[in-house]
Amino acid sequence: MTFRTPTEQEFLQIRNFIFQFELDDRNLKQEEFTAAFRKDELVGFGRLREHSDCIELCSLGVVTEHRRQGIGKAIVSELIKRTNNSIHLVCIIPDFFIPFNFKIVTEYPFSIQDKLNYCTQELVVPETYVAMCLMKVKIA
Repeated sequence: MTFRTPTEQEFLQIRNFIFQFELDDRNLKQEEFTAAFRKDELVGFGRLREHSDCIELCSLGVVTEHRRQGIGKAIVSELIKRTNNSIHLVCIIPDFFIPFNFKIVTEYPFSIQDKLNYCTQELVVPETYVAMCLMKVKIA
């Protein structure tokens, strides 16, 4: 599997998947995405969204016919490698992120509170949304 920033055409595909999968579609920026490919076929994507107060992992998706093959886990691992900063996220599947050392948190930056509000009001699901954080220790 290879990872890279998507081309314009690939980003259009990603945008379509985001709408199809009902993911956060706010302020989409091509350069914030990492796309996963198998033999030049787009199989998944994820985003490190830069807020003024934190980095957020979001808009994580795997193309339906490629699910349950470890692609989502590979994308998360790749995104973690791409930043030296702590990473926040909002999700309904915390058990997926716990193996990456994300922890459920009750105190978080304003941007994550905004995301929680957006999710609970606009992306309504029967599961409960939680905020999580992966703390990265900076070595001087």
